[in-house]
Amino acid sequence: MHPYLEITRPANCVLTAVGVAVGAFVAVGPELAGMAPQLALGCGAAMACVAGGNVLNDWFDRETDRANHPQRPLPSGRLQPAAALRWALVLLAAGLATLAAGWLTGLLGALPLAIAGGGCLLLGGYETGLKATGLPGNVLIGLLSGAVFLYGGSLTGDPGPALWLFTLAVLASVAREIVKDVQDLAGDRDRRTLPATIGTPRALALAAGALLTAVALSFYTGVSFDGDARSGYLALVAAANAVMLYGLWQAQQGDARTGQKLLKQGMWVAMAAFIIGAGL
Repeated sequence: MHPYLEITRPANCVLTAVGVAVGAFVAVGPELAGMAPQLALGCGAAMACVAGGNVLNDWFDRETDRANHPQRPLPSGRLQPAAALRWALVLLAAGLATLAAGWLTGLLGALPLAIAGGGCLLLGGYETGLKATGLPGNVLIGLLSGAVFLYGGSLTGDPGPALWLFTLAVLASVAREIVKDVQDLAGDRDRRTLPATIGTPRALALAAGALLTAVALSFYTGVSFDGDARSGYLALVAAANAVMLYGLWQAQQGDARTGQKLLKQGMWVAMAAFIIGAGL
């Protein structure tokens, strides 16, 4: 894969577009079929912004990635840092310009642009300082992850129904970010990540707190659905919770790599639960 494409993490960008579509569908259900132009524009802009953010992340992490991810384009020498930084800025500008054009032409409201712009500012703050602060950095990444669904809902003009999905995604993402920091602990000794400052057991205890809160709220969210929608939602969300709790247990047993992967897989099952709830 060409380094300019690889550094954007294209699979992650596609998954972001899926998340945006899920947020939009949760907001309006089957009515989303009549909003194809808004969805296409919003997904394209989101993919560009996330791609730029991924490149920016690799640019800031180019030294620590020599130990943690030596195969990536920057630490492997396949892409120069200056070129990567320019590429990141082009992608971010393209994403925001797309949303601005959508707003100016009346195709989209101002909220998608505001969410994306705020996300870019938060990302800049994370990379330039908050990343090394431990829990605040994890929370910020959780907010950015959850914002994908809120952003998707905003494309429809009615983001309210996506707020539950946003909240649960934030909590589950915070738990996963902590587990990922445990996984990368050996290469992050020069950074004040949560496991490095308070120890792995306490860090995983905080991850458990965030995840258990998400689990409890996910069942409570079922009251917003009726009939078959509620049954389908509760069945899938129970499966999602089981996968994520097992992932947390794996991390507590010393296998953080498997744990964070299971947490991610569980989050996708949880998204399917919301799709079922909104579609039935």
